[in-house]
Amino acid sequence: MRVVNVAAAQMGPIQRAESRQAVIPRMIALMDEAKARGAELIVYPELALTTFFPRWYMEDQSEVDAWFEREMPNAATRPLFARAAEH
Repeated sequence: MRVVNVAAAQMGPIQRAESRQAVIPRMIALMDEAKARGAELIVYPELALTTFFPRWYMEDQSEVDAWFEREMPNAATRPLFARAAEH
């Protein structure tokens, strides 16, 4: 039997105006804390990178598309992936 220490990252709300660049440092801080406490795996909420955007009616498709990632990792999320690789 293998024991795996898992951390559940509870982030609090992400505001509509917050960019991914503003959210990533929060995620990294949670990852660092989890690692310091012995976690080997961290699980973030489903909408960790954005707010729950369907709350607003948007007619402009480009505005809707801005909420979706085209590649992963990307420029905004690369620091998160780099820190995970370090740990």
